[in-house]
Amino acid sequence: MPVKQPIFIYRSAANLGKRTSLPKLIVLHHSGGSRAGDLNWLTRSDSHVSADFYISKGGIIYKLNPQLSHFYTWHAGTSEWRGHKNINSISIGIEQEHKPGEAWTDDQIRAVAHLCAWLLDRYGLQLEDGCIQGHAAVATPKGRKTDPENFPWTAFSEYVRSILIR
Repeated sequence: MPVKQPIFIYRSAANLGKRTSLPKLIVLHHSGGSRAGDLNWLTRSDSHVSADFYISKGGIIYKLNPQLSHFYTWHAGTSEWRGHKNINSISIGIEQEHKPGEAWTDDQIRAVAHLCAWLLDRYGLQLEDGCIQGHAAVATPKGRKTDPENFPWTAFSEYVRSILIR
């Protein structure tokens, strides 16, 4: 049975590129800010950044990319994953409302897990293949980015697995 699509609030990212292949990777970020400012920044053309999704501390999911299969967002910057350079065109970026040092909320972790499970199912990706990475893992040069800092990867992975096996 397919994973049920999460409920989204729609906003439009201004900075998009034309996708030439389906997504192979999901990249998790943290914003370093708060929802109102983050959403403003991610939807302005003069920011020169964007994301496919934004998840608030309360678990509200904002879909910023109008068509995931047709467009990619500018979320990863200089990056590399499995030989792919500048991975925006092969990835989906999920920005999360979070500042370094803050605790991650369970609502937020469950929301990002549901979203990721849906994306894995939609694009035929496997959690075990390492296709969900933090920005720090793909940014180049290594050490350029640190997000998502202190992300609860174990709890997140358990939530994703529980959704996928339903």
